Amino acid sequence: MDDALVVLEDRDACADLLREAAMYAKGADSELVLYSPMTTDQYEETAETLDEIGRVENRQYNDDEVLGVALTFARELASDVLADIDVEWSVVADVVEERTADHIVDIAEEHDCDHVFTLGSPRSPTGKAVFGDATQRLILNFPGYVTTKMS
Repeated sequence: MDDALVVLEDRDACADLLREAAMYAKGADSELVLYSPMTTDQYEETAETLDEIGRVENRQYNDDEVLGVALTFARELASDVLADIDVEWSVVADVVEERTADHIVDIAEEHDCDHVFTLGSPRSPTGKAVFGDATQRLILNFPGYVTTKMS
């Protein structure tokens, strides 16, 4: 059985999603890959915040340390949520212009995942038809299983 990718975005909503993914992984004897994407806007905001902290601490933060914020978010969430569930997990993060279904598919395939867990947004059928929906595109384009939790 291949691994499962869990797309982490919002701490509160993702805690339940991560717990469900862990129960799946435990039952399927697979591992979890926790994906913590950071948009370019989030990256720039984090870099500015770290620059301000760096001025106080008299040091400079580099790009890896900025991305480390996304990694730390995922690791802390996993430590809290998965403490009582015996499942192996790892964390990956990157910076993207925007979160797209195609990019999530690429990350899942890169890490040999055959199941993706992600948050979805409630939207009317008309809204989906007119504006599209990243979760819907993920479901249609991913060659494996997709589990969504409405946020």
